[in-house]
Amino acid sequence: MWVHYPIMFLILLMCFLWLLTAGLRISAFRRKRVSAYDIQFVEKRNFAQTTTLAGNSYDNQFQQSTLFIVLLCLLEQQNIEGHFWFLVSTFFVVARYWHCFEHIVCRNLLMRTIAFALASSCFFIAWFAYLYINITGIVSP
Repeated sequence: MWVHYPIMFLILLMCFLWLLTAGLRISAFRRKRVSAYDIQFVEKRNFAQTTTLAGNSYDNQFQQSTLFIVLLCLLEQQNIEGHFWFLVSTFFVVARYWHCFEHIVCRNLLMRTIAFALASSCFFIAWFAYLYINITGIVSP
């Protein structure tokens, strides 16, 4: 079913960000730029900016992305399909990748805000559409 693809890409993004954050923190610890205390208590002010941004981006995935995965699972469970769901899911996933790229690499606040706004719009539109379908019982062909 189509919902497996957006779920897979969101989980891949989470895994990549986790590996990136872990790798940057381990590297900083080995180079003695941070202490075990800094890692244990996540003293972000002691980490390099890229490490902090990667960690923040990873933490951010457990807000919208996780709730979007829940929505996709509900769609699959109830056999709700259509071009609308495919398009909104695709835009959401692309916006999440774009947001992470802007967050960590480019650091362009305007572009990051636009990416976040696009992902948030897709997120809320999809959830409201799902609730509308379940409240009214109207499903488009």
